[in-house]
Amino acid sequence: MPDYNRAEKVRIIESENNSEEIYIIKDVKKVRKGGVLYLLKPLEDDSVLRICYENNESLLERVS
Repeated sequence: MPDYNRAEKVRIIESENNSEEIYIIKDVKKVRKGGVLYLLKPLEDDSVLRICYENNESLLERVS
């Protein structure tokens, strides 16, 4: 499971649907039971923040 840092640009990937929406990581929190919570902000203005939880499998992909 890769670790991502604040201000990195990422995309959420899923087995069936690949999102074209790009997010910026606003905050990262490690969870005691294992895993990481990411607070994501879309690049679009006036958009809702999203929380993404990762444990064994990565749901995020870096965007350059």
